[in-house]
Amino acid sequence: MDEFKVIVIMNEAMIKLLKDKNANYERNLKIEQYLKDEALFFKINKSNAYKILQNVGVKQEQLEYVYKKLVLPDVFYDLVNKGKINADDKDLIVKYKIYRQ
Repeated sequence: MDEFKVIVIMNEAMIKLLKDKNANYERNLKIEQYLKDEALFFKINKSNAYKILQNVGVKQEQLEYVYKKLVLPDVFYDLVNKGKINADDKDLIVKYKIYRQ
């Protein structure tokens, strides 16, 4: 399953949960906007990625595992092929080498 889509769904569920509890869900609304960019986790540092993952409900002991799945080379190359990432973008924090012939 696409880990990124799982994170989007988890955030939607967290927003609903926080609304139902009459708790502040402003942060999750901002995260919802950030998650509109499928390449998000390649553009932010690990610390910020962990904050987002924690806010959507990923458990502390799963943060590293989930983060690594979100920034796998296969995910990167798929986003490049879809045109969601420019492999030469200097703003990318996590990137992989593109071999051109």
